[in-house]
Amino acid sequence: MQNYEEAIDANIVVHSAMADKYNTVEPQFKPESIARVKKNIELIIKGKKINTALDLGCGTGFMIDILKPYVKEITGVDVTQAMLDQVVLSSDCNINLIKYDTGSVELPSNYYDIATAYSFLDHLYEMEPTLRNTYKCLKRGGILYADLCPNYYFWESIKNLDKIQNYDSIIEREIKAINKKGEEIEEQFGVKKEIFIKAEHQKHIIGGLREESLNKLLKDIGFINISFLYHWYIGQAQLVNDQNIERKSRINNANIMHQYLTKSLPLSRHLFKYIGFIATKP
Repeated sequence: MQNYEEAIDANIVVHSAMADKYNTVEPQFKPESIARVKKNIELIIKGKKINTALDLGCGTGFMIDILKPYVKEITGVDVTQAMLDQVVLSSDCNINLIKYDTGSVELPSNYYDIATAYSFLDHLYEMEPTLRNTYKCLKRGGILYADLCPNYYFWESIKNLDKIQNYDSIIEREIKAINKKGEEIEEQFGVKKEIFIKAEHQKHIIGGLREESLNKLLKDIGFINISFLYHWYIGQAQLVNDQNIERKSRINNANIMHQYLTKSLPLSRHLFKYIGFIATKP
């Protein structure tokens, strides 16, 4: 229980420091990222009646803003008040924010049509309490959509590279992301590296999320129709940001490569930085 609480406290420290700049420093707020998640939501809810939504680890409201046009009521749960203070509440739907731990927050049973967890599950010391709590409060037929979680197989491949060998900048960038991210956060936001590592326990301590482990956990809880999503392959950033190519062509090329690599799963899964999933409560 101590480690569980320590992870929560670490997240409060990290995200309190980042809150004011969070929407500008996190890449998920780029237009192409928002468009991708919006498309996922539209595919998930197609043909379904969706009125109530729950956003786990809602932060500054990334998913809340995307969900607003599709539902009548949204509940956002997060442990950091400074992040909740950034959520834009203006909307035609009713938005309720709760400052609490997602693994123990009391929510109405069999109430929500959809639950989302975006760039969040890796911040938990253990995922099971949050996933069980989510299952309980979803309606029958309700859907859980989680995304942008660190993919174990990608990070493990990077960690196993020869530390003294010189690699292309595409790979060097990811090596730096593993070895230097804590220092960058400390320099930019004044949060000690050790606290940052605790705040992303599933990534930095466990090493990322594995499809097999997630699949078993979700099935043990009771979820069915589980499908996994892999996102952001190595080198995609360079392809998208290549100033020698017209932007529309860059995005198109990146999407084509994504399609080929997705078709190559599971052989290609170690090339994708992030993993997500969609699961249904029967």
